[in-house]
Amino acid sequence: MKWLVPAPQKLVAFLQGRLGDYSGKFLRRILEANLCRINGKVERFGSRIVNGGDAVELAPSWKSVLTPKLSTLEILYEDSHLKIVNKPAGWICDPKNALKTFGSGQYLVHRLDKDTTGLLIIAKSSGVRDQLMEMFEKREIAKSYLALVDGIPKDREGVRKSFLAKKGSFQGQTIWGSCPKGLTAITHWKRIAIGNNAALILCEPETGRTHQIRVHLSEMGHPILVDRQYAKFFRSKLFVQRTLLHAYRLQFSFQGKAIDLTAPLFLDMSDVLRDVSMEMRHLREFLPKEQEDDRGDQSHKHKDAEKRGESAHLFHKSSEQAPV
Repeated sequence: MKWLVPAPQKLVAFLQGRLGDYSGKFLRRILEANLCRINGKVERFGSRIVNGGDAVELAPSWKSVLTPKLSTLEILYEDSHLKIVNKPAGWICDPKNALKTFGSGQYLVHRLDKDTTGLLIIAKSSGVRDQLMEMFEKREIAKSYLALVDGIPKDREGVRKSFLAKKGSFQGQTIWGSCPKGLTAITHWKRIAIGNNAALILCEPETGRTHQIRVHLSEMGHPILVDRQYAKFFRSKLFVQRTLLHAYRLQFSFQGKAIDLTAPLFLDMSDVLRDVSMEMRHLREFLPKEQEDDRGDQSHKHKDAEKRGESAHLFHKSSEQAPV
């Protein structure tokens, strides 16, 4: 939805005039979710004065803030010791939230950032939690992530190694970056597919520092869309709500059982792959069932035919626990 402003006024008043019966509180939630742009730039404050001729735009997903938070998460694997759920965007990994969602006697083993989706391990006892946390520390649990990044990396694959440390803050969140005195961070990455000013990247962190994948991709010059914590500007004109990072695969053995589990992308992220004209038939293994059925046979032409031959390759490295 896009409008031209007829005369100077506050942004929240302008939106109320265009959208009708929505409260100022709801409209501020839209802004806080980065779903409004003025003249192509994201605006988060309803008090902003918009001037005559300004272009105000809402993302197609602006009504998503009306959707209630999930009280339960989809379980993809479960045994007597643990379960693995498919975490949606917006679910916060903290003990209180875990208690509310899963009940007493079940514990978070590791964390994902609020906007990151995908596989999350829940232990059914404190003893199992401690064992699994130790396995993360010993790099005995391998994790693979899918990231949709801004622009197209020149190389098809590589390894990013640096030393990460706290470097500042952004909207109350800690910013991490490379620093000679930081902690060792190693990320293996491979380009899976390319589209219009965007690429799908498979990342396997050999270590698991906080925000490691986000920092490494940003420092490569290809930040995750739309990770405003680590990038101010993007080549892509995509207008989406969250940072497009997904915990795709977990591989480990526990109590004699070998676990190798994958979680398809959530619809919001897979829709974006289509929006940037990626060849969907080459990405079927990553798509949710709904899109595999409905869109799997749709192809989207792109001038760079190189992407047709690119396929997923897992490095089978391992990672430590930390939100990314």
